[in-house]
Amino acid sequence: MTFTERMKRLASKIGDVTQDFASIAGDTVQNISEKGVPASKELFSTAQELGAKGLEASKEFINKAGGKVQDIGEKGKLTIAIKKLEFKTQKLTARLGSEVYAALVEQKLSSVSLSTPAIKDIFYELDMIQKEIEKNEAELEK
Repeated sequence: MTFTERMKRLASKIGDVTQDFASIAGDTVQNISEKGVPASKELFSTAQELGAKGLEASKEFINKAGGKVQDIGEKGKLTIAIKKLEFKTQKLTARLGSEVYAALVEQKLSSVSLSTPAIKDIFYELDMIQKEIEKNEAELEK
């Protein structure tokens, strides 16, 4: 069960408790009235209104809290995704260095460029990862 689902379940339980409170308060006022202690319909309806307002406020609070928690969770996921992509970039950069070294030293090429096959593929991957990082960062700033 996700945190948001737990928060909604909690809101429902708080609502139920608030309704029970309103019902008990109303019953208590009726009992007092029946026993001769002055109690008016206004007091009874006030107790019911307070219970209903408490229920609505509880639901509203839990819904807002659940939304914030979900937002924080989504931002956390994006941050982790960015960190993973940055780590992948570091690995590819190290691989790029190895490929350049292999081309220049082991294959005895006089130079390398973006058209060198192994180099070209790595640069393409790095470019795609950078675009994904930028997309996630833009989403994170919303």
